[in-house]
Amino acid sequence: MTHPERSPVLIGALIMLLAACGGTASSATTPAASSAAPVATAAALVRGEFAGHTGAMGVALSTNGKQVVAYICNGTPKSVTLAQWFSGPVTDGRIAITNPHGTHLAAIVTAKAITGTITLKNGSTTAFTANLVTNLATNPYGLYRSEETFHGTQYLAGWIISDPQGPGCCMGVSHDRIEGGILVVKTGALIPSPMLTTNTASVTVPGVGTFTPARCVQSEC
Repeated sequence: MTHPERSPVLIGALIMLLAACGGTASSATTPAASSAAPVATAAALVRGEFAGHTGAMGVALSTNGKQVVAYICNGTPKSVTLAQWFSGPVTDGRIAITNPHGTHLAAIVTAKAITGTITLKNGSTTAFTANLVTNLATNPYGLYRSEETFHGTQYLAGWIISDPQGPGCCMGVSHDRIEGGILVVKTGALIPSPMLTTNTASVTVPGVGTFTPARCVQSEC
């Protein structure tokens, strides 16, 4: 039995058709593969006031989720040897700031607390936890600041009011833990300050002047 001869033109057309089909099937899988790629999500912003202490030092931070203002201080009405400010960004829930004194603050921000370390210029490091301040209308805990100029001299005052034993304990003026101090901006000298209480509208430092504390809220003081 003889078979009719196949046309070379027909064979070439079949080869081209099969190649085209194969190309279409391959390209159809490309969008599906790309759609499976993970999508990065931004960390949720945490806003609020945080206060705590470690040893003789108070620590307070105020953040709007993107920026933070922080203060560390060991001042009492009789003496103060440490009173330093920090300001800078919060990136993906993390803080890493070195202030003009050469002190470095590194911390992680969560909805309930900010935890981290403070490293002074001399290399000494202290760990801290500052708890979220709730019920701001009735709770005095947090960071307070006052900038004043008396007789041509600039002063920067700060106070920290915190719960001595952590959240939910012992709230009341008689039990609050308070650190405060005043910086002479030009010279860097520190001056002890009278303590701040819930009813304090102003603080008068003999020989210096009267300061009007403003509470820091979401990185604004």
